[in-house]
Amino acid sequence: MSFKHIFIQNKSYLSYQNNSMSIKNEFTQTLASLDDIDIVIIENQQTTITSALLSNLALANISVVFVDEKFNPSAISIGLYKNSRTTKIQKSQINISKPRLNRLWQTIVYTKVLNQADILNTIKDDTYIYSLLKKITSNDKNNVEAVSASYYFKEMFGKNFCRKDEKDNRNIALNYGYSILRSSIARYIIAYGLNPSFGIWHSSELNGFNLADDLIEPFRPIVDKYVLNHIVKDKEMLPINKHELVGLLYAKVKDGQNRTVSGNEAIKNIVSSYQSFCLNKREDIELFRLITDEKYQ
Repeated sequence: MSFKHIFIQNKSYLSYQNNSMSIKNEFTQTLASLDDIDIVIIENQQTTITSALLSNLALANISVVFVDEKFNPSAISIGLYKNSRTTKIQKSQINISKPRLNRLWQTIVYTKVLNQADILNTIKDDTYIYSLLKKITSNDKNNVEAVSASYYFKEMFGKNFCRKDEKDNRNIALNYGYSILRSSIARYIIAYGLNPSFGIWHSSELNGFNLADDLIEPFRPIVDKYVLNHIVKDKEMLPINKHELVGLLYAKVKDGQNRTVSGNEAIKNIVSSYQSFCLNKREDIELFRLITDEKYQ
């Protein structure tokens, strides 16, 4: 069964009815079984959603993403802890030694930079980012991640590209795609009994999703490649672009055992392996390398 991505683009009334989401607007009324839904994205700010529906979506482990007028996801609704070992898992998570976290962050940064290098190398013969890999140390003390990102984005999108430019529609698309991945990662973090605010490297007291912001890093180049191929700086995203950005959850990647898996399965694997890492059952997590001939559409 293929799970549905529900986009609410017209003013609607969303409610719960017999294990289904009722979607009512001025044109029609439809029902979508919660068993078939993966994510709900609410883009229309005049939409009403009942507390009963939000509660049942949370119980069904379905993410709800709310989007602002600039198409930037502004809020995520996910369920609270359902894992029976939550207390044990979170105690172990809190007690992880700093050296172990530093080594883990090193491997995450290495994988992210490697994926950036592979993606960049699909559009030009470039070896600079590959040369940075050997400089990544425990906790990335040399800040290779930032050095790589600065070079990578300029080479991908042009010398004048700036990630802080809110008027550049490529940034809007990047933020949209990243937020979809982030919401899916956060959902699995909750499902596996982990505390999303306790990160590996990210540690902001104002961020309730530090761990998601750590684990998303190797996935970002998937979104980057799509945006490069489909989004223009001065042209707004089309509805098809938003659907395809959500569809990146199922882009193909290759795990450490050379198996081809979808991004969504890779997300599950990385979170479940981090749970095992917290419980001292392993010393690494399941990272992956991108399949660079994947179209990401």
